[in-house]
Amino acid sequence: MSSPPTESHLPATQWTLIARLRRGTPRDAQLALDELITQYRYPLYCYLRRRGYSHHDADDILQDFLMKLLRNESFNSADSTKGRLRSMLQVSLDRFVISWESLHQHRRREFGLEPGASASESEAEKLYQHERFQSHETPDQIYGRKWTLTLLGAALNRVGELYKKRGKERLFQVLRPILMDGGSLRGEDGPRMAEEAGVSYGNLRTSLMRMLADYQEALHQEILHTVEDPAEAKEELAELRKSVS
Repeated sequence: MSSPPTESHLPATQWTLIARLRRGTPRDAQLALDELITQYRYPLYCYLRRRGYSHHDADDILQDFLMKLLRNESFNSADSTKGRLRSMLQVSLDRFVISWESLHQHRRREFGLEPGASASESEAEKLYQHERFQSHETPDQIYGRKWTLTLLGAALNRVGELYKKRGKERLFQVLRPILMDGGSLRGEDGPRMAEEAGVSYGNLRTSLMRMLADYQEALHQEILHTVEDPAEAKEELAELRKSVS
C-alpha cells in the first residue's frame, strides 16, 4: 500500500501572538489578547491556584495581569525567556504577582481588610475543582502540562474544522478518540468504526494516517503561534512533550 500524502491544507500562521501583542496595531493587539485569554487563561489560573492563591485572588490577579497585557507593558523586558509565549507569560506573571502582593498587603494593613471570598465560583475554578493533581506536582509542572493540553486541544479543533470543510465531519468524529489516545487502532474494533464512518476498513486505516499527518501539522502551527522565532518550534515541542510524559 502506498503511503498517504503528507501535504496539509491547514492555514498557516502569519503573525504569532507575541508579535501581535508587541508590534501590532491596537486592534491586532486586542484580538491577540482575546485569543490569548480564550486559550491560555486556564493554565495560568492552575499555576496560581497551585501556588496557594484562593480562587478569588487568582481571578483578581489574572484580571489585573491581563489588563496590563492589554496596555502592552509586560513583554518588552522579557528577553531572557527566548521569545516563547509560555515562558514569557509565566515570567511576566511572576513579576506581576510580586507587585500585586505588595499592593494588596499595603491595602489590607491600611484599611484592615481580610481576604474576601468570591460571590460565585468562576468557570476556571469549577474546572480546577475536578482536577486530580498529584501531590508531588509543582506549579511549574502543572502549568507546563495544562499549557500542552491546551495546545493539543487547539490543534484538534483545527483538524475538526478542516474535516468539516471537507465534508468528512463524521469520519473525524469516529477517529477523534483515536487521535486523542495516541493514534493507533490497536485494540480497537476497527471494522465497527469503519462502518460507523461509512467507509471500508482499509479506507479507515488510510484516513487515520492522513488525519494524523494533519494533526501533526496543526500542532506545529499552534506551536509556531506561540514562539517568536520559528527555529525554536522543534525545541518547544520537545519540552512540551516532556510535560505530559
